[in-house]
Amino acid sequence: MTHYEAKIVFKVLFTVPLIIAVLFLVFSYLLSIPLGLTLFFFTPEGVAFSTRHLLALPIELFTAYFYVPVTVNVGLAFLFLLGVYALCFAGAWMSRESLHDVVQKGLSRPLTDLFNNNLFAMPIITSMLLTAVIVISLFQESIGIPTGSLPEWDPFEMFFIVGTIGPLVEEIGFRISTIGVFLIAYLFLVGKKSVASWSAVHALKVAFLIPLCPDKAKKSLGVKTVSEFGIRGISLAEWIMIILTSLVFGWVHVGHPWGPGKFTTATLVGLAFGLAYMLYGAQAPILLHWFFNYYMGRYSAYGLALDFYPIVSPIVYLMDFVILILGVVGWPMFTVLLGVLVYRRRKGVVAPSPPPTQPPTPSPPIIRFCRQCGRVLSEDMRFCPYCGKALEEERKEEV
Repeated sequence: MTHYEAKIVFKVLFTVPLIIAVLFLVFSYLLSIPLGLTLFFFTPEGVAFSTRHLLALPIELFTAYFYVPVTVNVGLAFLFLLGVYALCFAGAWMSRESLHDVVQKGLSRPLTDLFNNNLFAMPIITSMLLTAVIVISLFQESIGIPTGSLPEWDPFEMFFIVGTIGPLVEEIGFRISTIGVFLIAYLFLVGKKSVASWSAVHALKVAFLIPLCPDKAKKSLGVKTVSEFGIRGISLAEWIMIILTSLVFGWVHVGHPWGPGKFTTATLVGLAFGLAYMLYGAQAPILLHWFFNYYMGRYSAYGLALDFYPIVSPIVYLMDFVILILGVVGWPMFTVLLGVLVYRRRKGVVAPSPPPTQPPTPSPPIIRFCRQCGRVLSEDMRFCPYCGKALEEERKEEV
């Protein structure tokens, strides 16, 4: 077997199981939406809770949390929020390159191209994050830094507030409004040459686009994008905003019921959310947050379903197994891919050696003829050796 054949076999043996695992988790994500509806509207406890009313709507803007005094039916609010998450999934499916396209071309292109789709990347990112959070929490607990846990509470109330409201409200507050509004001012300043030639309507469209799809808006402004330049597509100012919002995100999660160890894990998760926002758009951090609150955990859709519908237990156990495998394999895979990218970048920076210099090709000799006798003469002759005609006279005539 040649090196090329071995490389192809390895790629198939690695990529095919990866695609299968990712598609299974994507299926479980989509299944959790109707599962949540079933729990809320077809169980006695869910029906009882869905008839309640919220007396105020939680709003979070620029990391500030406040309430708007509006009475809303819990069931209608739940339906609205699930509709928003469904739209986020639709956006993730089609982001940059559609999910079906990256899967169809997965074996014929580099492995990194699979991450051109937000929904394909989501199971890998969330599995890696969950693994990192578990490892960090266990380490901190071993040295006396508690992380804490959610309190015992009405499971449907926790599912609604933490699992359904929390992801959307917090991502609007920490990523979309804070980083998004900053990006509007920053990108219009950096891309002022492009903005100067735009109409007011076009500039307004781009201003609305920036908080929703930062990378796409950056491309229209002629600014470096993450999709084209990778991490280099994030400027220093953007890095500062991502890090600051991540630190604040970690800080606000410390306090009852969470311990000081929550700061580390929440900051790490917030950093990943910010990077996903810059790369894929607003739906990416919302769905990543949705994974931790709505999809996983004790008060999640599948957590409640185990109590009401034991038939889903095989799916839940398989989900946990696949997430564990992706999380454990994901970090070494990420390290290898990062090393390959760094190697290729360095290899591409090295200037190619110049081609070997070739000696100049001699010009072909000039053939001359004697005008008097027609014989072939050398270029350096002054007289025809056959008839005696002076060649200098011919040159003067030509001049």
